[in-house]
Amino acid sequence: MKYSFKIFSIFNIPVELHISFLLLMALIYGVALFNLVPGVDLNAALLITLLFVTVVLHELAHSYVAQRYGIGIERIVLLPIGGVSAMEELPEDPGQEFRIAIAGPLVNFLIAIICYGLFFGLATPYPTIAAFLNYFALVNVILGAFNLIPAYPMDGGRVLRAFLAGRMSYLQATETAASVGKFLAIFMAVVGIFWNYFLILIALFIYIGADAEYKEIMISTILEGIKVEEIMTPKVRTVQPETSVEETMEIMFQNKHMGYPVTDGQNLQGIITFNDISRAKKGDENKPVTEFMTRNLIISSPEEPLNDALAKLTQANIGRLPVVENDQLVGIISRTDIMRAMEILKLKKL
Repeated sequence: MKYSFKIFSIFNIPVELHISFLLLMALIYGVALFNLVPGVDLNAALLITLLFVTVVLHELAHSYVAQRYGIGIERIVLLPIGGVSAMEELPEDPGQEFRIAIAGPLVNFLIAIICYGLFFGLATPYPTIAAFLNYFALVNVILGAFNLIPAYPMDGGRVLRAFLAGRMSYLQATETAASVGKFLAIFMAVVGIFWNYFLILIALFIYIGADAEYKEIMISTILEGIKVEEIMTPKVRTVQPETSVEETMEIMFQNKHMGYPVTDGQNLQGIITFNDISRAKKGDENKPVTEFMTRNLIISSPEEPLNDALAKLTQANIGRLPVVENDQLVGIISRTDIMRAMEILKLKKL
């Protein structure tokens, strides 16, 4: 995740701290050390530090159960509103998703039970420590209960989706859970205006998370089982290596496309885009496109899953991929091609 850095690894899972979490911790300790806010002292700062540990344990519980089902975990990212376990894939089996989602809150409730047990044992001889344990237990109860609110993509929202997925399609279940999550986020933001502005921040994270994850799942579900060869354009307009900059610009103007493979016969040598050719200076009009084309290409193949091709386009922030088979150019696929296909396929999936 952007603006996060690794702090340690456990179970071969990198644990990253988002910069916003670090800034929040620094603010809390600053307020505690200088007594800027009544009631926020070092005990409160220590409680929040332990809460950081709790969040790690909460996310590790999700990750451990996910790994038991063969789902890889890319990393755990700690945010001010909690943690996020970045899974390599999302479980589509409702039972598995339920158990993965519920594992985190159960850890919070287990910590609370242990703390309450210690509280009753230490209440008489060590009242200060017992009082601290009481607060920490209460925080874990609140954290566990809060995560079970059915606001997707929080744990409760995932439990809701697991419940719905047994009764409707996975995509419909995700859309319904995401809609509930967005509604609760809006409600939370309105309450936050009148009660606590921090709720607005939490609502923002929930709303953005619900929308982003729904779109990701919608795309992967719609494109599942589709190969590049089913969507690609097989008849590709290409330019020759000796084609001049001026001629290429004229081709772009006439065909209204901003990128063309550069081929010698069927052998792909590179790709020339409007961004590449815009680097040409005055006097370069007659130079061949080979001087400006991109040679280090990201390519696809006819048998590649469309989801993987879209991931390549997104990660590299490019608009099109040459499709190559046996070192020969056989087609081209663009982000626009995939988006158009999705509009049609979505009607069939819903």
